[in-house]
Amino acid sequence: MFSVQPYNTNLCKDNAYWMARLSKEVYKKTSDIDQKPNSEAILESIRSEDNGFFRVKGFDRNSAQAALVEHEKFVSIVFRGTNEIEDWIDNINAFSVKALFGEFHRGFLKSVDDLWLDIEKELESCQSEQRKPVFIAGHSLGGAMATITAAKFIHEDKPFISVYTFGQPRALSQDTARLFNVECKNRYFRFHNNNDLVTRVPARLMGYSHVGSYLYITNEGKIHEDVGNWFRFLDHVEGAFESVKQKKSLDMISDHDMDEYLKHIKNFNIE
Repeated sequence: MFSVQPYNTNLCKDNAYWMARLSKEVYKKTSDIDQKPNSEAILESIRSEDNGFFRVKGFDRNSAQAALVEHEKFVSIVFRGTNEIEDWIDNINAFSVKALFGEFHRGFLKSVDDLWLDIEKELESCQSEQRKPVFIAGHSLGGAMATITAAKFIHEDKPFISVYTFGQPRALSQDTARLFNVECKNRYFRFHNNNDLVTRVPARLMGYSHVGSYLYITNEGKIHEDVGNWFRFLDHVEGAFESVKQKKSLDMISDHDMDEYLKHIKNFNIE
């Protein structure tokens, strides 16, 4: 059984598992026509493993979705991404705009801003009686939104424990990323599964950069910290070759699936 360590800002298997689990759960919709995260279904699912969870509040506005998840010992803000890459690939190369303490991807920033007032209000309400440690997480587009949310926390000098993202695109300009890393690189954990296509966009040539501590999941499911470019290249080639041999779906698409991230993190083998 996994149990969140609410004040552990270091890389932690239990915390990584639960942030990945919640990043998967937030995909549950209220109905086919109501995209808001299904609070009841999510709460029932996570309480089956940890009955310390007691409340989920979903948010949905202008195609952006998130959930605030309350536990007896902590609070998590979790953003939904998309497993349908085509839904937002046309917007992936949008130019940056100035905000907070730097420059951020225009589309990702707008998605956060669409939800921010509701999330902020809900967070203040649930923290009014007891201040709990805050985690921020998300997969895919949700990972980019988690990054910008962390930037908002930094800009407004609000405390948070750590950020966990899975298969996220780049969201900050290079100069902004350097400032961001000064504040929280050691409590920000970015997981990248083998040939996951989404982690490669927007392009560095457009001035974007990744942030945080880098966790690379190899084709064999092992997790390495801050691996070099040559190692990643060789592993990408091996992963693509295995995909062809096994006649699977295109490797760079299947590697983006949140289920794949959760599977590997559940079998945490960090090297």
